[in-house]
Amino acid sequence: MAYEKIESHDEYLKTVEQYQDYEAGTYQSMTLEEKMDFFDGVHTNRVPLFDEDGDDMDTSDDYYAIRDEFLEHPEQFTLDHILDFIKMLDDDCYQPSFMDTIIRIIHNIACYYQLEGITYLLTHLREVPSRGYEYGLFWSVRSLIKDDSAYPLVKEALVQINSDDSKFVLQILAGTDMPAILGIDSETRRFPLLSECGDEVELKRKSELEDIFSDSAKK
Repeated sequence: MAYEKIESHDEYLKTVEQYQDYEAGTYQSMTLEEKMDFFDGVHTNRVPLFDEDGDDMDTSDDYYAIRDEFLEHPEQFTLDHILDFIKMLDDDCYQPSFMDTIIRIIHNIACYYQLEGITYLLTHLREVPSRGYEYGLFWSVRSLIKDDSAYPLVKEALVQINSDDSKFVLQILAGTDMPAILGIDSETRRFPLLSECGDEVELKRKSELEDIFSDSAKK
């Protein structure tokens, strides 16, 4: 899982040949882990969706069926599966909607487990790979504070987790210190700033979380 991307067109055509006899519906006999491998394989071009002429293959039907199943049934996953999906994140993925889907899956799993799930996600953010920090850090945390159901759990979790993890969440929302924290070249990879793209509700909630952390640190 968490495959390296296939960049070469010739290598991609080899995968097309490998999957030319694939039949739609095959996913129904796959285990959960096999579905996750297939799912990640699509993102990395190891499972082709299009043939050499650009036409849809039967793999496409199964990819979207698996996607819908993953989104609609978070109960099939354990909390540790969140880490498997985190490892799939890639800010440079050729199809951004794929990464949006992964963030939604992670979000749904965390929310399914309520406070335990939100706490798990917030305390494992440092495990986001460097290639996926924008989606894995910024967009995953933003999705939590935007969600009216999840946000109260975020507030509760923030006072329960250790101060380093709480501080990291707030640094993600601030964004300004993240290049130095992540050890990235800020000139080539700019970390998103909520202050530039967040709406009024998001900015208000960011301020509330900062106050919660400040009050907790004083105790």
